[in-house]
Formats: sequence, C-alpha cells, structure tokens
Amino acid sequence: MKRYRSLAALMALFGATTALAQDAVPFAPSGTWFFRTDARANGRPVCSEWWTFGPGDQMLVNSGEEKVNKRFRVEQDDTGLWLVTENLATNGLPDCMGQSSATVSPGENRIYLVPMNGGRVLTCPAPGRTPDGAPYVSGCYGAIMPADQVG
Repeated sequence: MKRYRSLAALMALFGATTALAQDAVPFAPSGTWFFRTDARANGRPVCSEWWTFGPGDQMLVNSGEEKVNKRFRVEQDDTGLWLVTENLATNGLPDCMGQSSATVSPGENRIYLVPMNGGRVLTCPAPGRTPDGAPYVSGCYGAIMPADQVG
C-alpha cells in the first residue's frame, strides 16, 4: 500500500506541475516510434507496431500487415498526458494480433501516456483515483520509443 501512496503522490505532483505549464505539453511526438506490448508469447511481444507522427496531426500505424491512417493530438488534463487518435482509413489487412477489419471504428481513442527517462513512454489505460482523489496509474500494457532507440 505504501508503494501506491508514493505513486499517487508522484502523480499528484506531476499533475500539479503540469497544470502550471498548460502551454507546454511535455510530449510532442514527431517521426517514427516503435510500440511494443509488455505481454509476451514465446518470448516475444504479443504485438509490436511502428507509429509515424507526421505534419498536420497525421499519424500512420503499421501493425502486422495493416496500415491505419489516423489523426492525432496530445492533450494534458488534471490526471496527466493523453494521446488522442481518430482512425481515418485502413487497408483492411490483419494487424499484429491477426485481426482485420475492412472499415475503421468511428470516434476517438485515448491512450494515457507516462513519459520515462531516456525517451521511452509507457502506454496505459485511464488512471484510477485514490480515496483522496489523487490519480494513480496501473495496468500499463506497453511502451513507445523513438525508432532510433530500438535495439
């Protein structure tokens, strides 16, 4: 429980300091990034993808054989940092999980981001709240890192 309190305090501090700098979002992706799930099968990530952040808030995700064109933005709120995407088009081929869809799902998708030292960024579900209201993060499922850091 002590660990969770420390994490909650850290996240509350992160939220407080980021609230002071609303104009400066601490994560402004550009270029190509590599996504990898933490879950593994046969010693390898269950899924890995290449995410290319381009001009005009355009994003291309290469996942298995699938290519998905998206629109993206980075938002910051009282809980922290979010990558918000909207699927625009897909080639309909199987993704990294073997799933395929001929059409895109309407609406926005939100990924909670936790920037780490060295440029790696954890991808997580929405944070929870402690009884006193402080946000806390659990269940992160993967990470993205700049392509030049992939080894």
